[in-house]
Amino acid sequence: MAISAKKSWRSLTCMPQSGAEVRNQLEDLLYAAGCEGLWDHILDDYDDSEWPDVAAADAVFESVSEKSAAALLTAYFPEVDYAHLAELTLQLTALDLVSGQPHIEDVENEDWLESWRRNFSITELTDKTLVVPSWQELPLTETRLGLRIYPGQGFGTGTHETTRLAADFLEKEQASIQKSATVLDVGTGSGILAILAAKRGAAKVLALDVDADALKNTRENCAHNQVVEQIVLSRMPVADIDEVFDIVVANIIAPVLRQLAPGFPVLVKAGGHLILSGMLREQLPELMKIYSDLGFVIKESATSGEWAACLFKLC
Repeated sequence: MAISAKKSWRSLTCMPQSGAEVRNQLEDLLYAAGCEGLWDHILDDYDDSEWPDVAAADAVFESVSEKSAAALLTAYFPEVDYAHLAELTLQLTALDLVSGQPHIEDVENEDWLESWRRNFSITELTDKTLVVPSWQELPLTETRLGLRIYPGQGFGTGTHETTRLAADFLEKEQASIQKSATVLDVGTGSGILAILAAKRGAAKVLALDVDADALKNTRENCAHNQVVEQIVLSRMPVADIDEVFDIVVANIIAPVLRQLAPGFPVLVKAGGHLILSGMLREQLPELMKIYSDLGFVIKESATSGEWAACLFKLC
């Protein structure tokens, strides 16, 4: 995501209600309203100095008994009317997606950049791999693989449990097959899983996404990691693919995994693997049955927080 210095910005800060589904709905509404970036932050010690307007801070916390260690979410909007955000705050409150009263304020472009970058630091993706902001360098003493990522508009920075679960399975299975492996990444987002596959030796990776902005972000990240030649980017529908792959990975929400299920058996080579992530724990049994009925054998499942992933083999 390229941030224009000419844009004016406003921010909306709120305290999300708990629950993965609530969080997903909240993020969907914010991005639909024009948000171009999110910042998760925690006030370990409630500090008035972090808020220019103390009354606004009190409003955000008004329904919370403990102000310490409060988890906040700030959304940044370019060139948006105050009235538009005021209406959005009413919607978020009416849907019970937030606690207290969201706070709106004008933001200097430099402040937005600092907050946005501060939210994204070197992060462990797996035991063997780190995600590194494209503007930072790995410490010289670090021996793990570093994936250099410039995060786009909500397309993933490797911090979400679903990405980590999928990456774990991807590294395990890719280590057990030949270096000429082919990989299909469905719903690539920022390209983290596709780039991981390429850096771990895949001969070819096909990265799909329906969102043109996501693919633009992926293309930029491929360049940061010198894997442009290994990764093919496409908005092609899954149903139009006429190749088979050693590994297919899909980190997408459960309804889409259900919808795509009938088309996956013809995309995986005999003896190949399918990695599904993006589902909630309670959705795992249903999806395991759907894919088992299609001929996939369950090798392993894993959970993290409220999320789950599953590794299948096509015999």
